[in-house]
Amino acid sequence: MPYDEYRVLAAVHPNAWYGHGGWQIRNWLEPCLRAGLMLPPPAGETWKAAICAADAFLGDHGSLSLYAAARGLPGLLASFGADTVAPGSPMAWLGERLPRLDPVRPLAAQLAEAVALPSAAARITSRPGRSLALLRHLCYRHLALPEPQFPCVPRPVAVPEPSPPRSPVGPALYVDTRVTGWEVAVRRYPAEPQRGAAAHLGADVHVVADAAEPDPRLRGLADVLVARPGADPVAVFARNPGCALVAGPGPRLLLRGGREFGVPAGVDPALAGSALLALLGEGLDAETEFTLRVGGAASALRLSRTAGEADPGFLGPDAAQ
Repeated sequence: MPYDEYRVLAAVHPNAWYGHGGWQIRNWLEPCLRAGLMLPPPAGETWKAAICAADAFLGDHGSLSLYAAARGLPGLLASFGADTVAPGSPMAWLGERLPRLDPVRPLAAQLAEAVALPSAAARITSRPGRSLALLRHLCYRHLALPEPQFPCVPRPVAVPEPSPPRSPVGPALYVDTRVTGWEVAVRRYPAEPQRGAAAHLGADVHVVADAAEPDPRLRGLADVLVARPGADPVAVFARNPGCALVAGPGPRLLLRGGREFGVPAGVDPALAGSALLALLGEGLDAETEFTLRVGGAASALRLSRTAGEADPGFLGPDAAQ
C-alpha cells in the first residue's frame, strides 16, 4: 500500500492473540510493523476507534467485518468460513455479497472497486443506532428484572493511547515517480515487504533509506540516503558508492558531485530529494517552481540551488552502474 496514503491496523482476534501469545504475534508481523502496521492488543477499545476512523476494511467471517459493514465501510473478504456461519444470517448475506481478495492484484485497486459498490449497512440491521437500548431491554427481560429508567445511549469511543515507541530509523522505501509537465507525482512503498512483487510499481523506481539503515542490502540499493543529525554528507557518500543524493542533515539536499539545494520549511527532505531526482532524470530545472503531488495532496515547490554547478553526466548513460 502507498506509504503516504494509507495507515493499516490489524485487529487480531483475542483467541489468536492469547493462544499464540503477544510476543509470537508481534514476532511474526515484525517486518510489517517496521513498515508501519499498527497492531494494538485486543484488550481496550483501539479496534473500535479503528472502525470509527477507517475508510475500508479487509476481513473474514468474524464480528468485526459485520461491525465495519454496519458502519457503512466498503470492504473485501480475505477468507470466509461459510460452514461456521448460520444460513440466512446477516453474516451469511455479507459473505455472499462482499468481493473476495485476489492475492495477485494490487490491493489499492481492489479497495477502490469495493468503494464503488453499494453500502451493505442497510442489510445488516433494521434498527441502526438502537442496538444498545434493545439489547439492554432484552437482557433485563430475560433476567426478570425491572429495566433502569435512565436512557441507554452509546458513549464516544476513547481516543487510543499513543503507539509504543518506534525505531528512530525509518523504513526503507521504494519510490515511484512520474513527471508530467511540471508536476512530479510521488508514491512510496515500504521496501522490506515487497518480496519482488512489482505489479503496482512503475518502471522508474528508486530506493530511499536512512543512512543508518541496518540492512546493508537496502542501504546499498538506496539512491537517496537520509542523513542523521550531525552526520557528514561527504562521509555518507564515501561509505555508500551507489548513493546519488543525501537528504539532510537539516532542510537541504546534496547531490554527488557537489550541488546543494535548499528545501522549503515544512517539506520532507526525503520527498523533495525524490522529486529532485525525477526532475533531473527528465532533464528539467529543479529551480523552477513545480507541483509535488503525494496521494491526493498537491503543493507548489521550488528547490533553490545554494552551491555547486550542474554536472551534465550526473544522470547520464553510466548512472545505472
